Amino acid sequence: MRALLTVDHLAQCLHKSVASIRSDATRNPHSLPPICRLPGTKRLLWRVEDVERWLAEHVEGMSPAAASAVPEFPAPRRGRPTKAEQVARQRQSHNFTPRSQATAAAKG
Repeated sequence: MRALLTVDHLAQCLHKSVASIRSDATRNPHSLPPICRLPGTKRLLWRVEDVERWLAEHVEGMSPAAASAVPEFPAPRRGRPTKAEQVARQRQSHNFTPRSQATAAAKG
C-alpha cells in the first residue's frame, strides 16, 4: 500500500498554497484530484495513484488521442479581418494584379 498525500504534500505537487487547496476542496472539488476520506475523519488525503492519474489527464499537448480530435484548419477568427489578412486574400484571388503589372499592361 502506498502512502497518502496530505494537504501540504499536494500543495507542493500542484504548486498551490495550502489555503487554496483547502478552499478548492470545499468550493470547487473538481479542480483537485479525487479526495480519499477515511471513515470518521475530516482530513483531506489523496492517494498517490489518483493524483498521478489526474495529472496525466490534465496534460495539454499533442497525444495521439488529442491529435485526432484537433481539426486540421483552425476555426476562422471572429470579427473584421486585419488589413494584412485582407491584402493576403486579395493577392490570392485571381482578379487581383499588382499595380506595377497593371500599369505595365496598360502601357504596353
